Amino acid sequence: MYLKFRNLTQEARCWIYILKSPLTNTLVKELNFELERICDSWVSHGKTINSNYKIIDKQFIILFAEENDVSGCSIDSINKEMMRISNVLGISLNPNSKIGIFKKEIIHFYDKNEIIDLIRKNEISLSTNMVNTTVRNKNEFESSWKIQIKDSWLKTFLR
Repeated sequence: MYLKFRNLTQEARCWIYILKSPLTNTLVKELNFELERICDSWVSHGKTINSNYKIIDKQFIILFAEENDVSGCSIDSINKEMMRISNVLGISLNPNSKIGIFKKEIIHFYDKNEIIDLIRKNEISLSTNMVNTTVRNKNEFESSWKIQIKDSWLKTFLR
């Protein structure tokens, strides 16, 4: 069941989908309709799942659901539904290995090794903001969606 975001618990789990290119305003409207429909019909073993979504910077789709309600089968069905929607709307998804780095508030996507190379060449710094796609729940999303590279999992590769 689609709930207002504020009504989800802080423990509500999240799944992040990265888009290859920013959405147009028309696609955002269509996607909002489809995502609300997904949330309204999301069930697990016959039980309605309380859920919501966010579209961030027109390049990220984040689905939230109360973790106690979610099963592996329901996650698989949502992933299939997301693929169907992306095909219908002509939206391409990036692999989850892509990392969003902010350059003057514009998000650029790189692989881990590309980022390490850019840091070594001083083209980006450790204080550069990145999208933290490792957030697991609403609380982490609200507190650390954007973090500096030096505070991320990438720091272990930069020694």
